[in-house]
Amino acid sequence: MGKTRCIQLVAIVGVLIATVSVMAANNFEVTGRNIVQATTGAEISIRADLDQDIHGFSVSLNFDPDDITITSVRLGSAVSPLEPEFSAGVVDNETGQFSHGVVFALSEDRINTRLQSADDLEVLVLVVDVSNTPGSTTIDLVNGNTPGRLNVMTDGQGNSVSPGPSLNDGTINIIDMAPRMDTFLNNSGGSGTVFTIIGSNFEQPDLTVRVCGNDAEHEVLANGQSLQVTAPRCATVGPAQVEVCTVRGCARDSAGFNYTVADIAPIITSVISNSGRAGTIFFVDARNLSDPAAVTVKVCGVDADFRILPGGAVLRTLQITAPDCGSGGWAEVEVCNAFGCDSLTEGFDYDIVGGRFLPGDCNSDGSLDLSDGVCLLSHLFVGRPAELPCEGASAARMNDYNGDSNVDLSDGVAVLIYLFQGGSPHAEGVECQIVAGCPNACN
Repeated sequence: MGKTRCIQLVAIVGVLIATVSVMAANNFEVTGRNIVQATTGAEISIRADLDQDIHGFSVSLNFDPDDITITSVRLGSAVSPLEPEFSAGVVDNETGQFSHGVVFALSEDRINTRLQSADDLEVLVLVVDVSNTPGSTTIDLVNGNTPGRLNVMTDGQGNSVSPGPSLNDGTINIIDMAPRMDTFLNNSGGSGTVFTIIGSNFEQPDLTVRVCGNDAEHEVLANGQSLQVTAPRCATVGPAQVEVCTVRGCARDSAGFNYTVADIAPIITSVISNSGRAGTIFFVDARNLSDPAAVTVKVCGVDADFRILPGGAVLRTLQITAPDCGSGGWAEVEVCNAFGCDSLTEGFDYDIVGGRFLPGDCNSDGSLDLSDGVCLLSHLFVGRPAELPCEGASAARMNDYNGDSNVDLSDGVAVLIYLFQGGSPHAEGVECQIVAGCPNACN
């Protein structure tokens, strides 16, 4: 009787062991991860628990394409050394579907190649980019109706293992790394005031700070949780928006800094009658000239006489007398007050005083020929003509043919060599030039 009971007990234990073996879990699992927003190239493991050896498997999953983009897939660390003879799949980033199948052996000489039973085996690795929008998103292991879209483990005869794999989805947390402003220190005053923002995520790339809509100088302090900002100019008194941005996003506070003084530089809106010679009166319309005593005007960098005409609460008119700039063409006009300046590159167009003159045209007949060589030599050695055609350094330069800063015998000879032996042209070129003090003598 005792022997019979012993046999029965052994049989029961054997059945239980067999039952446990049959019912042991096979499993596919997506490894959950925390990933910083806008990250590229993050890796997500697909792992498996195996109660028995398998000769192949397929993995199918769904994901939200607004949150995740699968850029590539590779074999996991448990599978790659086996060098499977088949590994292929499909990634559809528009609909958010992925499937991939692996068979270890297709040829007879490798028919026994298999993945041995074990827990926590990395079978695939997904390389993904995540969106810039923080939040949680799920990668769902699913068995779909489309052929190939099943989560399957197979034995050596091509049959699905029993029990079939359970599926554990993975949650991907896209971490918000946008700047955050918690507290402000010393955030009241005028432009140039240095204040501090206490918060987080200030060390992300491409940090910019704007106050009152204007770019502000800033510095991240050593702890990475503080931002030192210099208040820029602002045209209004009162609360102003502070905006801090990085590639991860922006944080804004509509009353982040309180301006106690309006900082309003001039703004040039138009220029009228702005051409002529030195002494010409012209007009500039500008804003922000409410303090006449603080206004200055320069033309071509030279202080200009001006007066602010009466009328206009915001837009005022400046009557300006063009100073002597010593050159012709466009000159910059700059209007400043206590808070800054505004300028216009083409502010006043100076008439050119002088005539068009051909370099080397000693007798001013509008052309360069033998008579000019004779003219220059006569001037040097016969005293005829008594004076060169134009006065001043710029005019003398027109007769310095070889450009050695002297008018002498070599210049007269150089003219003749150019005309009759193909020598070098005048150092100032062969085109007519405008020269102060010269008549208009250029054909």
